[in-house]
Amino acid sequence: MMKRFRKRPDQAGFTLIEMLVIAPIVILAIGAFLTVIISMTGEVLASRASNTLTYNVQDALNRIEQDVKMSSSFLATNNVLGTNQGYNDDATNFTNVGGASGTSLILNAIATTSNPVSASSSYVYLVDKPNNCSAPQGNVPFTYNIVYFIKNNTLYRRTIMPTNYNDTTNNVCDPPWQQPSCSPAFMDSQSGSVFCKTKDVQLVDGVSPANFSVQYYNGEATTAVNTPASSTSASNSDRNTALQSATTVAVSITAQQTAAGRAVERAAILRVSRLDANASGIAVMTSDTVPSAPQVSSSTSEPTNVTFSWPKVNTASGYTFEYKINGGGWSTGFSNQPTQTFTVTNATHQDVVQARVTAINSAGNSGYGTSSVTVPLWTPFNLQNGWLDYAPPYASAAYTKTSAGMILLKGLVRSGSGVIATLPPGYRPAMALIFENSSTSAGGRLDVYPDGTIYMSVGSNAWFSLDGIAFMPAGTTFTTPPFYNGWVNYSPSSGDSRWQGAGYALDGAGRVQLTGLMRNGATSGSMVILPTGYRPDAYIHILNDNGNSPGHISVDSSGNVLAKGYGAVYSSLQGMFYPAGRATGTDCTTQWCALPMVNGWTYYGPSYSTPQYTKGTDGVVLLKGLIKGGSSTTALIATLPAGYCPAERALLATASNAAWARLDIVRQPDRSCQVLPMEGTSTTWLALDDIRYMAEP
Repeated sequence: MMKRFRKRPDQAGFTLIEMLVIAPIVILAIGAFLTVIISMTGEVLASRASNTLTYNVQDALNRIEQDVKMSSSFLATNNVLGTNQGYNDDATNFTNVGGASGTSLILNAIATTSNPVSASSSYVYLVDKPNNCSAPQGNVPFTYNIVYFIKNNTLYRRTIMPTNYNDTTNNVCDPPWQQPSCSPAFMDSQSGSVFCKTKDVQLVDGVSPANFSVQYYNGEATTAVNTPASSTSASNSDRNTALQSATTVAVSITAQQTAAGRAVERAAILRVSRLDANASGIAVMTSDTVPSAPQVSSSTSEPTNVTFSWPKVNTASGYTFEYKINGGGWSTGFSNQPTQTFTVTNATHQDVVQARVTAINSAGNSGYGTSSVTVPLWTPFNLQNGWLDYAPPYASAAYTKTSAGMILLKGLVRSGSGVIATLPPGYRPAMALIFENSSTSAGGRLDVYPDGTIYMSVGSNAWFSLDGIAFMPAGTTFTTPPFYNGWVNYSPSSGDSRWQGAGYALDGAGRVQLTGLMRNGATSGSMVILPTGYRPDAYIHILNDNGNSPGHISVDSSGNVLAKGYGAVYSSLQGMFYPAGRATGTDCTTQWCALPMVNGWTYYGPSYSTPQYTKGTDGVVLLKGLIKGGSSTTALIATLPAGYCPAERALLATASNAAWARLDIVRQPDRSCQVLPMEGTSTTWLALDDIRYMAEP
């Protein structure tokens, strides 16, 4: 008979139902525990990655700081390049902005014989530049490049050397301690001997090109960025020029990585200055290559000097400068000199001056850098003593010397007193001259002195005209004519020796230039007589100044310069005209052309010239003729064609019925111009003789 066993109380266990209830709870607890462990592990990994990233960013900035302090200059592009040291492991140059390398920091540094921080370190010098290597301390230091750049979102440091960096026979006195580096990928792919001796330093991963920023400053405490130094629109040459003045750089690095599924980012900024702000003058002196052509610019200065200049060309030891004027032959300013500027001083107004410059070194000559400039027709006056330009449409005060050698003024001024402006040497008369002009609806007196001062002697400062004032400068040879009827030169007979004596000359355009100041003669009849070849073809009237009052003289076809009722105190002879022999026709640049009259104005009659106009070889337009009978004293007289007009309204003076009159030449939109009588005009007679001004496009 089998025994029946009963379960003891201490042998109780989980029932199936209990197990089904407890198991999920246990599983959830284990999952929570694992989650905590994983989270803690991720935090550790992320923290470690963050610390590593922080260290790498700071280490990169420390290296940059050390290199910048020891560098001689910042560069726009590397100026040396060894084999396979370009950005793409080829010959692709680095640039500080743009280009294949994007933003890069390129430093020019002086090579040393050992670690630069070592007390025994010294510079590496170039062979025979200029001394031999037994005493090289006066030689040019050997320089190389350090480049910080981004490649595949990694910041690298590369040391670039020229191919002959360790040639102690022809290039350097000592082998440099610094060694050329190439990309890690390139170095790993090479099995034999290569130019580079080490790999680039891999500084920070996770740096995109946009997160590597470099800005340049011209001083340690300067807040203004040297914008041209990193302008993507500027050429390498222009950026290099701007970088020569930069002493300080600000570098920003932002690195972004992923660790344990978490984004890690670190950013830092460094601002550092080169220790020697003057070291940018140390040029790269390796084995020379033919220099690039200079970038030549030009500027003009008072009155007609043209200055050409150019920035230094890398590797150039000297330059040759040549120029020519108006298409003539080339003249050499200097040859193979380190000078970077030259001023052409023998040009005149409207000359076209061309220049060409070659850069030179031991490897040869560059191509030509060229520049061309046209000397302005007018040089503005620096007005003095409160004088101001009046306002458009009248011209600003200015002066020129025509190709015929004549000095011509223009402009309307106001508000000042005494000396108006000063002409420079070469634009001054030999002795003092007196002119009659227009001033506030009346005649005025303008004096020009040998020291160049232009002086208002008589007139109103409401407005005072310089238009049409013309004379020949010192150095012109005037012939003294015979005097008649008691007339004598004002100087020295008056005791005042300043004034020009009576004389005549032909200028370079074939015009007779009459000059001088006379006194004490009869108020009618001949003052002087001009010889054949210096006489007009008809009787002309020339406005002049007589004892601080307007008057006129006349010149007839027999050469008699006639007093016309004035001269007890003095009578000025300033005037100009073409001598007889200039033909009448349709070529108005070599002949007299008829000037058609309107509004009742007509030719005065025989013995006097018909109304005509012409333009000289120097661009000066001259009118002549005696007219009468206009429908009113201010009625339009005539219209001159385009090409025979001033650029602005010219306010001129003439004689009308034995008195002063104002005559304006008014430019029109179609470039023609109107001859318009103004104050003082009489319809009895009005002289166009001696009206002159410069024609402009």
